Amino acid sequence: MSAFLEAVRRPTPVIADGGIETRIMFETAYEMEPHVQVAAMVEDPEGRPLIRGVYTSYVRAAETAGVPVVIGTPTFRASRNFAAAAGRAGDVERLNLAAAAMHAELRAAAGTQVFVAGVLGPAGDAYTPAEALPVGEAAAYHAEQARALAAGEVDFLFAATFPALGEACGAAMAMAATGLPYVVSFVLGRDGRVLDGATLDEAIEAVDAAAARPPAHLSLSCVHTTVADIALESLARRDRLLELKANGSALPTTELVELDHPDADAPAVFAARMWDLHERYGLGVLGGCCGTDEHHIAALAALAAR
Repeated sequence: MSAFLEAVRRPTPVIADGGIETRIMFETAYEMEPHVQVAAMVEDPEGRPLIRGVYTSYVRAAETAGVPVVIGTPTFRASRNFAAAAGRAGDVERLNLAAAAMHAELRAAAGTQVFVAGVLGPAGDAYTPAEALPVGEAAAYHAEQARALAAGEVDFLFAATFPALGEACGAAMAMAATGLPYVVSFVLGRDGRVLDGATLDEAIEAVDAAAARPPAHLSLSCVHTTVADIALESLARRDRLLELKANGSALPTTELVELDHPDADAPAVFAARMWDLHERYGLGVLGGCCGTDEHHIAALAALAAR
């Protein structure tokens, strides 16, 4: 069993990073490339110190508390559709390998245990299930990025914020083929269902059955703790849903994407709500998403260190 899988099954949860793109948007004057976004920053002399600094802040929060941490590569949009829109269709492997290499440096230099997640995002808009690929197309599409991240020696693969079962199942097939541990993470509506209307139990059953080797566990991302609570309370397969990367704000994603400023619960409030969900539902990985920063993750890490 990999060190990451062992860590997730300990009584104390593993801490994960928080917001990435939202921090670049609201904390810096840097103009992200509109298609591949933060992935392009890794090789940009101006952007690299900024994006590296965001991840370093999360590693430092974990170091201060003396707890392990997961950092995900900035490759949510480093797949073919977005790379092609940026005029970089031939750069998918390069973008992903460069991001994995940056994270390998952070892992090697850290004073605590760091797990690198190789991040894949959906082929279309993460909040628009109508843009999701069907299973077969998704398996072929995500294979390119999954192979590149695996070649970059990440610790596991992480399919983040998927809005529909079909594409999530295809991504699972692509990740399973690499031989690495992998995780599939869904984004939910305020009713606690996947955005394509499936219940979370239906989603877990479908993804577990999609590939010859099922995910290490399932995850929720880009949802507020109140939405996660609704979904987890009615979930039958709680043993399979072990991770939450929560938004700082209770606003729906349709409103969050229109904001010109960060919106989030106070770090102590965020951490307390996340810890409550861990204690009630047995979550093994706790992190942040839109609107959260190093202060939210530091508050969470402090609870994990008690």
